[in-house]
Amino acid sequence: MEEIGGTGNRSQVIRRIGIFLIFLMVLGLARAVARGKYRDIGLALYVIPVVHYYYVEPVPFSRLIADYIRSGNIREMLGSLGDPYTRYLNKDEYKQLLTQTEGTYGGVGFYTYFKDDQLTIMRPIKNTPAEAAGLRAGDRILAIDGESTTGMALDVAVAKIQGPPGTKVTLTIERGEGEGRQVEAVELIRALIAISSVEWQVEEDPAAGRIGLVEILQFSEKTPEDLRRALDFLTGEGVSGMILDLRYNPGGLLTAAVETAGCFTGEKPVVHVTQRGERVKTYSGSSGKEWELPLVVMVNEWSASGAEILAGALKDYEIGTLVGRTTFGKGVVQDIIPLANGGAISLTVAGYLTAGGHHIHGKGINPDITPEIDETLEKAVEEGKIEALEEVDGRTEEKAREVLRAKILRTRRPERTAGWRPERVAA
Repeated sequence: MEEIGGTGNRSQVIRRIGIFLIFLMVLGLARAVARGKYRDIGLALYVIPVVHYYYVEPVPFSRLIADYIRSGNIREMLGSLGDPYTRYLNKDEYKQLLTQTEGTYGGVGFYTYFKDDQLTIMRPIKNTPAEAAGLRAGDRILAIDGESTTGMALDVAVAKIQGPPGTKVTLTIERGEGEGRQVEAVELIRALIAISSVEWQVEEDPAAGRIGLVEILQFSEKTPEDLRRALDFLTGEGVSGMILDLRYNPGGLLTAAVETAGCFTGEKPVVHVTQRGERVKTYSGSSGKEWELPLVVMVNEWSASGAEILAGALKDYEIGTLVGRTTFGKGVVQDIIPLANGGAISLTVAGYLTAGGHHIHGKGINPDITPEIDETLEKAVEEGKIEALEEVDGRTEEKAREVLRAKILRTRRPERTAGWRPERVAA
């Protein structure tokens, strides 16, 4: 009887300890919530399995749960993956992303990215407040309305810069290095930015005649249609060849890049998608008219993602000659997954290989021809000096024209079928 009584006492003690531990856990959770942690736990219960099953690399449940417990929010949990392309987007950031892919938004008009952990302007967009204010490629944004950009996520920074047309935003801009360093506060009035994803023109070359110049700024929903209009215009103008400019193109929609590539490749495969080491899907261009005249493609270290998909296909099929500098090297694909709170997560779900099966992530695509650049100029480019960037761009354009000119002149020479000789020759 005493033994049974003792067992009952131990059970009561264990139950009381369990209740006390649960009480401490609830109390700890309440205190954590009061400090701003675990407020998105409901979303986390959805996001954690999604990441576990669909992320490009296997991630154990235990790691994701531990990271969430440690950080107390989805944004930091995703950040612990060390993948700059996998991130949480709140409602405003998600809306901003959608407007960019549609081609219009309220802002000041420039592309931006992080270089050496500094928010840097990739280049201003033509006819925008940023261009009118004299902002340049390589300018570093130190603060937005007085708030430092140090440690600020790119999506957060972009959301703060963008806003309703007519409103003001002040950017603290740093330009130059060493003794030439300048810091200036620039006040900008936001406007409706309509991104023309494709721009084109015709110019006269003294040796090759009329040539087309086409620049693809990004890959949005409108890009394939815009490019087809450009190619129709150039054909109507009777050009002899074309220079396609993919420099500073940050990418965009995968489907838009594939459809755009189809204007050159036809129905050939454009890109191969891989998941966890296995090739799972191949995207091919659509049928229709294909560009058949001499083509030269300009690329540089800011040609990324969709621009690399297009450049890779043109190089692999030997449709165009790549001139410039090694591309960025972004060979992964993101899926945007909407959440119940109106936000979304951008999740890296796959990698990709170029049309010819080449892995480019972290390596980029090497051009066929690189303009000559000495060590001094190369160092200046790495330091982000605008004069050096402009000099390299100028040399790339000069070399591209030189290569296109040679290709056009070759096509104009009389060609004979191999092994064939005419029976009579007029004298």
